[in-house]
Amino acid sequence: MAEKDGGRAEVRVAKRGQRRTAATRKRRDARQQAVTLPSIDSLSDVPAFADLRVDDAQHAAYQEFLATADNAGEMRAGFVVRLDRGFPLVVTEGDAFRAEHAAAFAKQDAERDACLLPAVGDCVAVRRAPGHDMGVIERVLPRRTSFERWRGRSRGERQVLAANVDTVLIVQALGSDEVPLGRVARSLVLARDCGIEPAVVLTKADRRTGVELDRDLARVRRLVGEDVRVVVTSSAAGEGVEEVRALVGPRRCAMILGESGAGKSTLLNALLGHEALATGAVRERDDRGRHTTVARVMVRLPGGGVIADVPGLRSLPLVGHERGLALVFPEIAAAAEGCRFRDCTHEHEPGCEVRARHEAGEIADERLACYLALAEEMRASARSLDPDVAL
Repeated sequence: MAEKDGGRAEVRVAKRGQRRTAATRKRRDARQQAVTLPSIDSLSDVPAFADLRVDDAQHAAYQEFLATADNAGEMRAGFVVRLDRGFPLVVTEGDAFRAEHAAAFAKQDAERDACLLPAVGDCVAVRRAPGHDMGVIERVLPRRTSFERWRGRSRGERQVLAANVDTVLIVQALGSDEVPLGRVARSLVLARDCGIEPAVVLTKADRRTGVELDRDLARVRRLVGEDVRVVVTSSAAGEGVEEVRALVGPRRCAMILGESGAGKSTLLNALLGHEALATGAVRERDDRGRHTTVARVMVRLPGGGVIADVPGLRSLPLVGHERGLALVFPEIAAAAEGCRFRDCTHEHEPGCEVRARHEAGEIADERLACYLALAEEMRASARSLDPDVAL
């Protein structure tokens, strides 16, 4: 019996050794990966701490954290302005340096608490010991806003793309086909649900004739309504660039959102006034591009605010964004209250107030079509995740 217990003890010791070896290997790989990161001196257009805004809630949370911190003298308030392979670049007053996460972050549930990890745009409490090149992010301060998307499996798992964003620039390229209004509507719902002001930027206007451009613009404006700014740009011709810049005033942060090939990097280069970001070719067969943005970065605009650029997103699933849908289509949500059936889909049921107002010309075709498509998608996703949910 003792011999058997001894054998089990040896197995446990061996497993602990394997775990320690794996942890050591992971730390070693992380250090090797960090060596390949771009040097700070080689980066251009990096925002300074003063280019971003610390609000009252963040200031209060930082002071509260300082009061209990063991190394308060080494703490600084900072912003995460870049993520290269998950490694943050932090700017504080008068300084910029790479940072790693404090040990407390590693103790989080990787799935449940993913939204608590530092994201680009986050205001953080960061410690930098004297003589150390790297800092340690100790705390993510309260987010004013958080642009998130569903990352799979369960309703609560989300990925934060950018934090403390004031405006989302929804970039959509003009081309040989009609503007995909569904994609624009989807982005509007996400932005509104996250509490962020949206604006639509139509790029590559030089690819459309005058008549085609007028038709595209009219359809987009009927979809988005009067409260959302629509800007038409052509980076090749230099048109509309200053209108976009006006949307991102000093100490304001915008996030640029669009598929690969939509012209995001080209637009940003035009706003910056030089070729700072890589651009790629677009495939002729489907007018789509490859990912040219591989890091999540923030850049400072001359005479303006800051823009967060993230890799092009092919997928923007809508899971749990019913509030955003109602905010984007308030007249449809209000009309739905008058439907005879509580679970009316507004497709064929008798006594549908939404269809009645549409037939009376009170709801535009484009708005109703996008609303119905997105509502059905959200119903389907809710049923797949929780059969007891009824929308």
